[in-house]
Amino acid sequence: MFFGLIFIAATTVASIPAAPEPTADAMQSDLQTAYSCKDIDGRKVWKGGLAYYIQSFVYDDETADDAGNMATDAVLPQDNTVETMQEFEQACLTMAPTASTNN
Repeated sequence: MFFGLIFIAATTVASIPAAPEPTADAMQSDLQTAYSCKDIDGRKVWKGGLAYYIQSFVYDDETADDAGNMATDAVLPQDNTVETMQEFEQACLTMAPTASTNN
């Protein structure tokens, strides 16, 4: 899945992260292979191996970009509360890709 020009921003809540922050290039690559989850508050959500990703907030006087140019925010466990991470886990729980069992 390709998302064109995507801006990744991670907001820092903790002053000292528990784990090193992934690089922007690593997160861009992770986002390109992430799978779609249920929307949260009307915003698209994806789950990658490094982080969850959420469509950037769109203000009342703006319009959402098309899927090829959609801006996203990275949601990293070390930067968010347990409750926030549970919300993302729940949104992605039923949407997780399954392995094929065909032999």
